[in-house]
Amino acid sequence: MAHNTARMHFGKAKVGGHEALPPRWQQFEERDGDAYYQDDNLITVSWNRPLPGMRLGRSYFVNHNTRTTSWKKPVPDRPVGSLTPECIIEGHSECIWSLACVGTGCNIMSASEDGSIRQWIRDGESVGEPWSSGGGRVASMAVYPDQTMVVSGSADGRLRLWNVEEGSVVGDPWEGHSAQVTCLDWSANAREIASGSQDSTIRRWNPNTGRQIAPPIEIGHGWVYAVKYSPRGDKFASCGYDDVIRVWSKDGKLLIEIEGHDSAVNSLCWSKDGAMRIHFLWIT
Repeated sequence: MAHNTARMHFGKAKVGGHEALPPRWQQFEERDGDAYYQDDNLITVSWNRPLPGMRLGRSYFVNHNTRTTSWKKPVPDRPVGSLTPECIIEGHSECIWSLACVGTGCNIMSASEDGSIRQWIRDGESVGEPWSSGGGRVASMAVYPDQTMVVSGSADGRLRLWNVEEGSVVGDPWEGHSAQVTCLDWSANAREIASGSQDSTIRRWNPNTGRQIAPPIEIGHGWVYAVKYSPRGDKFASCGYDDVIRVWSKDGKLLIEIEGHDSAVNSLCWSKDGAMRIHFLWIT
């Protein structure tokens, strides 16, 4: 899954003090040494270090139509003819990073910040017990083409292969990345898995052995947000922190760089005819 992130300020990080960060704030560093701060309460990012006063912060809401404010979050008016949810599913204790459908009944798989993967039927009933990864937040997930297996990527930089029916890990975690695994994809023939990470690399794996099948590809532009095999499996595409989409050959050679966006590219996909479709999702 890709997530909506509000980027509140560009440029060098501004220091807001040297006190401990407020609860559920995290500090990250870019390759160039700049620091930025993530608020896991609101899922926002800022280049400014949070001030101590933010520990006691309280949000209020402004209705620009009535020019009123309230401490209660308003329920937005739903336009006539707009979609309404079939059901609302609750169960995770933290935000959800990735979703997938499995089985003929299209059960829903969800991967969460709380370190678990859960399976649901469409009416919201939980299927079995949550799967605990043991590797911190589960940031990415991809389903095997025959839907019997799921591969997940966690904050500890490891990949884990799961048996969907049993809800258990198959073998040991796959090691290689040095930071959170942000994206995953199976090749169409199911013989390879590609993973992208906050460590600025793309790695490819043999799902039968859990071993890498080629040297890692050093992206050099920060986090990798998405990686996708083409329908024929003869190449794959990646995107990330910079504004460039890159297409790679099966053996890891750069084929083309596609430019056009002016900020990070968070997701992409291929159409069935092999033409690429790119989706840009970064709020600035």
